[in-house]
Amino acid sequence: MVSTSKTAAKSSENDFSELMKDLWKEKLIVLLFLVISGFAGVFVALWTRPVYEVNALLQVESKNKGGISALMGDLGSLFMQGSPAETEIELIKSRKVIGKAVEDCGLQNITEPIGVFARLFHKEGRLDLQTLEIPYDVIPEEDLGTDWLVRALDDSLHYELLDAKKKRVLLGEVGKSAETLYAGRPVKIGVIRMKAQKNELFAVKKIQRLDAISAFESAFSVEEQGKKTGILEFTYQNLYPDRGAQILNEIANAYLRQNVEQRSAEAQKTLSFLENQVPMVKSRLDSSEAKLNSYRYRAGSVDITTETRLVLENRMKLQGQILSLQQQRQEAARLFHEDHPAIKTLDEQIDNVKKELAGASSETKKLPETQQEILRLTSDVEMDKLLYTNLVNNVQQLRLVSAGEVGSVRIVDYAEPTTRPVKPNRKMIIIVALFFGFCAAVLAISIKKKFHNGVRDSRSIEREIGVSVFAKIPKMAQTSLSKSHQPVAVSFPDDVSIEALRTLRSSLEFSLPEGTHSIIAISGLIPAVGKSFISVNLAVLFAETGKKVLLIDADLRKGRLHREFGLHRTNYGLADVLMEKVPVEEGIHLTEVAGLSLMPAGQIPGSPAELLGSSRYLRLVENFKKAYDIIIVDTPPIMLVTDAMLACRSADAAVMVVEYNRHSMDAIREGLELFTKGAGESLQKSIVINKYVHSGGDGYGYKYGKY
Repeated sequence: MVSTSKTAAKSSENDFSELMKDLWKEKLIVLLFLVISGFAGVFVALWTRPVYEVNALLQVESKNKGGISALMGDLGSLFMQGSPAETEIELIKSRKVIGKAVEDCGLQNITEPIGVFARLFHKEGRLDLQTLEIPYDVIPEEDLGTDWLVRALDDSLHYELLDAKKKRVLLGEVGKSAETLYAGRPVKIGVIRMKAQKNELFAVKKIQRLDAISAFESAFSVEEQGKKTGILEFTYQNLYPDRGAQILNEIANAYLRQNVEQRSAEAQKTLSFLENQVPMVKSRLDSSEAKLNSYRYRAGSVDITTETRLVLENRMKLQGQILSLQQQRQEAARLFHEDHPAIKTLDEQIDNVKKELAGASSETKKLPETQQEILRLTSDVEMDKLLYTNLVNNVQQLRLVSAGEVGSVRIVDYAEPTTRPVKPNRKMIIIVALFFGFCAAVLAISIKKKFHNGVRDSRSIEREIGVSVFAKIPKMAQTSLSKSHQPVAVSFPDDVSIEALRTLRSSLEFSLPEGTHSIIAISGLIPAVGKSFISVNLAVLFAETGKKVLLIDADLRKGRLHREFGLHRTNYGLADVLMEKVPVEEGIHLTEVAGLSLMPAGQIPGSPAELLGSSRYLRLVENFKKAYDIIIVDTPPIMLVTDAMLACRSADAAVMVVEYNRHSMDAIREGLELFTKGAGESLQKSIVINKYVHSGGDGYGYKYGKY
């Protein structure tokens, strides 16, 4: 497990290192993406309008404290019930509250300044509408998608309303409502504020009430500050801080009015019910007093004894408790189900008091009959008098409460305009844009690498194909490229590419049998990989060691080695010798390099493959082995024609040239198989990576150069 973890970590590290190398190699692409994304970020940061946030604080008082409850005692429970902050927040967000503010503040009327440069440089004007009535039902269908316009005739006072075809509909003045007819239908507009450049245009339209409410809700929020504090914070975001403060204060006032109206309505409902009960209770009281007076008249003057008075006071106390508990139960029954624990508790308390009252009633049976009747009648009178007095007092209290009702909401802080916008965060926008630009650059480089999945690592080639990479040839320096009349190994022997070719020469010398005359066939997968460059300069380097070298251009179709030595295609060469037009001696040309001879391609034959596949070609190169120490055969590209495979049959070593980061592993494997298909088992195979780019982590970190 530890080994697996280490391997995974190392793999991740290698992937990251590889990515960094790719990014550095393609730094121009990364820079381009960063510049583009930076400009895009700056544009978005400037284009985004600043948004200001305003806030207000409200306190929601618990409904079971103070107010009516303090004045009415137990009767206050009839309409004073607690409400959690979550409920109040939902009420604030209701259409009843927000919709009223949307209508009063004209939030259905949308204005949009027109002008790209004015927006980029934050020189836009401002237009606030209170009213806007446009007869959309009579506007032609093709014009419904085009907004009407308001044109400022001066900086802050006069304006004109234009229709979809930019024809004047009416003239108006800020602060006054303007009205006219359009296609027989009324058009109305009321501008409450305008600050603009002369002739500046504003697009205006009216949206549906629900759409305006939804747009407001997206910029509006309510949260309770702390836990169960009852302090609610309103926040609202708007393009203009004074406009935002006005709208938020309207929301707060609308909620305050709704709260007061709701509480006043509850009080009025209870007051109406109690006022209807007053005459009935007064009638009962009068009847009870009449019965008591009538009995006293019949029975004569009868005084209440001390014992009877004590019993009467006890009965009155118990009946008062029953009355209070019954009132509480009525209110609880209005809010809860009959099985609710609160109602069951009140029922048990009422039953207990009634039992106690029944026990007190048994005490009255011990009194004389006259005292019992006086006690009963007096008890009825006192009970009715208590009910009447409480009822009248409660009615008076409710009238006072209804007249001075302030609700359970108090505005602690009204919203005030702010000076600093909360959006946009321009620095963050630019940073995010640069980040996305960098990610896009990484993605582009990854895609490019995916579609150009060329092999770059020599160790991968050796591991996957099993053939040694003898050399990695860097690109030639620009000064070397400027010289074209003779090989680079002659003109610029210290060039980095020539130093790498010396490594190839040494590797070939070590791999070939010592003291033998060898044929080295060189080819590439496709044209322009640099096989001819390697053939020519490798031949020069072998000649510099004192060996007698013959360079054969076996590309009978497009051979070009003659140019490297100042010859012409018309000079006799390999094709002419194979077709027996000239003797072998006339097809070989001496070069300025000591020990190096060249057999160019010669005249273009009609069938190059048949010539290279003939027995005459095999006999020819075998004879050359007797006269030369090294014979280098430059063949055509492997993947295009079969000429290279035919030319390689007699070779002792086959060198396949691949271009750095251009060929896939499968292409290299297939090309090498085709190149060496007709050769014997003793053929020495090798690969050369041309146009190699050095980077850290791919072997030796130094670059070739002069000592």
